Amino acid sequence: PRAFNCNSPIAGLNKADCEYLSRIGFAGTGSNPTNSGSRIWIGNNGPNIFTFTNRASVDIVLVLWDNSNGYASSFVTAHAPKLTYSIPKGGSVTVSLANGVTGGYSAIYGRTTVISPNGQVFNTWGEFTTGQYATIDISRMVNMGGNSFAARVSTGCTADNSRCAYVCKGGKNTCWESGTYDLIGCSSQPNNNAWYGGANPEGGCAGWSNGSGRINAEFS
Repeated sequence: PRAFNCNSPIAGLNKADCEYLSRIGFAGTGSNPTNSGSRIWIGNNGPNIFTFTNRASVDIVLVLWDNSNGYASSFVTAHAPKLTYSIPKGGSVTVSLANGVTGGYSAIYGRTTVISPNGQVFNTWGEFTTGQYATIDISRMVNMGGNSFAARVSTGCTADNSRCAYVCKGGKNTCWESGTYDLIGCSSQPNNNAWYGGANPEGGCAGWSNGSGRINAEFS
């Protein structure tokens, strides 16, 4: 991918972070919109509210995408994410999402997190669907050695690196093929919708259909 211009970064993304994203091969930075017509926007006036808090010891960049291009949307070297937002250590940003949005998020830590050979953020991910079947989980499938994430639903279920988390089987660090991953620590929690039928588990933390609960997402 061609480097992009960071002389005037989008609102919410600082110049040094923009330059790092360009250097490691991001297709673009997204736009960090603030209006509800975007379906994902910076602000607290939407039906689904996610607050992302940086509890790590370094500054981070929130990277959030929706599945407008299907699963390929997570390949940030081919598709610019919706949001890329600089969050200093101790800081936070609140994001609103319309109902019926599916997507994911990850984070760049201290301008050191890299891109996987497949073009995805090589770190832990959060994955979500809003609306009637609202669900959120943590996925470690891209990088089992990634940073610690937590997504706490206000109605009681928590997804983190060991609860409602997708993990690789057999000691693998990366996995994606059918039968190579598991969903752990979900069925014992309230408002979970873990389902273990078939070759692959599905589910995560529910209990926030159509905006009936808030998400507090933390990066450690």
